[in-house]
Amino acid sequence: MVAIFGALWVPCLILCLFGLALLIVELMLPGFGISGIAGVLCLVAVIVIEFLTASATTAYIVAAVLLAILVLMIVLFARSMSGGVLFRSPIVLKDKIEAEAVKPSSGSLEELIGKTGVAVTPLRPSGIVLIDGKRFSVETQATFVDRDASVTVVSVDGTKITVE
Repeated sequence: MVAIFGALWVPCLILCLFGLALLIVELMLPGFGISGIAGVLCLVAVIVIEFLTASATTAYIVAAVLLAILVLMIVLFARSMSGGVLFRSPIVLKDKIEAEAVKPSSGSLEELIGKTGVAVTPLRPSGIVLIDGKRFSVETQATFVDRDASVTVVSVDGTKITVE
């Protein structure tokens, strides 16, 4: 075995497995980060070590095998993302929004000015208020309001509702 793969075949095998593990971690995490770069550097180091300690032919064989493993990993990952275990994970959003669920509001929030409601949550300074049976996210004017307290809408600026 030493004659074929050189004197450092055990460290090369460990480095190769570590590099592949880092690339698997990179495939699972979004973006291209440190684990992907470190994995690629480990695999390049394996090829360079084989080239220096064994022969060029052995280094080319190792490079071809690593390339085949990487292509297989990418194909399996892409297949899993399209309908496998990873597709069923919470990372991939599968819910659809129907057109009826997103209807434009029939009235503007301006009509809430002057109306009173009850604080569903403590307003510190933002929270939820129940006005005319509907829940609204509101803010106070830098004061804290306890739960179940009565509040009055004093202003509306776009979607920002201010109460006191």
